[in-house]
Amino acid sequence: MPSRTTSLTSTFVPLLLGALAAAAGCASSAPVTPPAPSPPVAAPPAAAAPDSGANDPRVQAEKLADPAARDLAVHRLVQLFDDAMSKDDKDPNGPNVKPLRDVIIEPMSRICAGGDLDGTMRSKVVRVLADARDPRGAPCLIEALKGYTPSENEEDVRAAARAVAEMKPKGVAGPLFEVFTKLRHSSAKASLVTRDVHDALLVFTDPSWEAPCITMIGRPLANRKDINVLKDELYWQITCSEILGRIGSTNAVDPLIKILLSPVKADAQATAIYGLVKIGKPAIEPTIKLLQGGRADLVEYAKTEYLKANTGDEGDVPDAANKQAKTSYVAPAALLLGSIGRREAVQPMIDALAKADDVNKVVIARELLKLPVSKASLEAVQRVFERTPISMTIPPGMSARESLLESMTFVLDPGLVPWIVKTAIGAKGEDADVEPVRAAALFTAMKTMKASQVPEVDKLYKSWIAGPDGKRSTLGKGYEKEYKIATDLLKECGDSLDCWFGKLRDPSSHVEARQFVAIKSAYMVGVLGGPEVRAKLVELLPGMMNAAAVFVAVQVIDRKSPDGDVAIAAALERMVEEAAASKDSRRIFATNAFKLVAYRLRSRAQ
Repeated sequence: MPSRTTSLTSTFVPLLLGALAAAAGCASSAPVTPPAPSPPVAAPPAAAAPDSGANDPRVQAEKLADPAARDLAVHRLVQLFDDAMSKDDKDPNGPNVKPLRDVIIEPMSRICAGGDLDGTMRSKVVRVLADARDPRGAPCLIEALKGYTPSENEEDVRAAARAVAEMKPKGVAGPLFEVFTKLRHSSAKASLVTRDVHDALLVFTDPSWEAPCITMIGRPLANRKDINVLKDELYWQITCSEILGRIGSTNAVDPLIKILLSPVKADAQATAIYGLVKIGKPAIEPTIKLLQGGRADLVEYAKTEYLKANTGDEGDVPDAANKQAKTSYVAPAALLLGSIGRREAVQPMIDALAKADDVNKVVIARELLKLPVSKASLEAVQRVFERTPISMTIPPGMSARESLLESMTFVLDPGLVPWIVKTAIGAKGEDADVEPVRAAALFTAMKTMKASQVPEVDKLYKSWIAGPDGKRSTLGKGYEKEYKIATDLLKECGDSLDCWFGKLRDPSSHVEARQFVAIKSAYMVGVLGGPEVRAKLVELLPGMMNAAAVFVAVQVIDRKSPDGDVAIAAALERMVEEAAASKDSRRIFATNAFKLVAYRLRSRAQ
């Protein structure tokens, strides 16, 4: 039975509606106009269908084949890659990046290498493939190098060059060298990538580059006033000099020597020397002939280049320059023979002293000291020193006697100490000339003197400190600290090689306030030790914190290796590479001296 409430509702509601309708009809006899219909409400726009594959790299990779969807797919893949790299702290082999690489690298590289992307999209892909360091991306990176257009896509080239240098894929040599020939270091944009291309070239050093590089380094420089031309040519010629040295190009010997003979190419000369030292033995014979004046072609070239560099704006050449031009080949030849450092150059350099003018005598003698020392060579240098006027200078404005004293230090022969003291005390001339030479003599003597020689060196130290008029010399005062350190160390260590090595190992010896402890110790290891000290020094080098002491230690290694040593050269080269990879400026600076010594050790071992 229905409830009461339900019954009332079903009866009352129809009656109420009928009454209301009747009342409305009685109110007016006019027909009832129905209300205007309300305008329809616009339906809300349909939401875009979500891209179910937005986070799926496989889906996005497949879309790369569709020109209409390609750009969005590239954009999304770049986002996915960057997100994964962020999660893996920029490690391309991280747990998030590595599986992503397996999906996206090949299709992205294929689209890029096929030329199916515009400039902006290609740059995005090049950057991802470069950061990925994945060999499967190499085809795209190689195409980026091939497609280099100056002032347009330098960023692509930089990314590609860095990546291929690390991955070393095949097929890079040609495109990379082509980029190199197009780069102009004088361009603001190109200058941002020239270093990266240079570094990549040195990784590959392809033999096919020999001929074009020889052509490049042979290009003349009319003058140094056109800065843009100078920047471009020096970039090309310095880089090619390094490449030719690494290749060991015997065909490049004369062209590299010509760089040394051209004052206009002064900025490239150090690199040319490095290249020739790497080439080594094949460079010795032509350089000896040049020193002897037996290479008429190179002698004439040197004269022409010297005069070119010393010609004034009005075309005039000073008389002194005309005179010096005739022997301008001597110093570069001596410098090169000294840098290579092989025994067969010793006698020719001694012989050349007899024919050389005063300035060139000093230069030859200085470089002679870099070769394996003999009794004859040392006596020849001493004669030059004694006959050299105390006021004489050699290019670039150095005191001739001071220059020779500095080189004598690295002979590591304490037998020279009494002679050094005697010549310094007996020096005659103006105080302005004598005092600096005596200072250099004292500094040289204190570095290599043994404990038994302290009384002898005291004669120079004390007489010079007081000065001829009884007043203290300002130069002498400058060496009081070092002299006390040297004499105290000699009292403590004497002739004990183990004690001197202990000082070198002590970190406190390398702090700036006590750095002469490390410097003196390194010299004494060379004075007291034989070839066996080289391995110990190589072991100590990474922990030595003072750059000056490191330099001395490396010179000791050099002096104790008259016939070279490939294994030690390799160890020094590894330290250079590790320092460069560390980005630590202190380590990089400290290992700068390693390069030439390593090259020389390899050259001597040929």
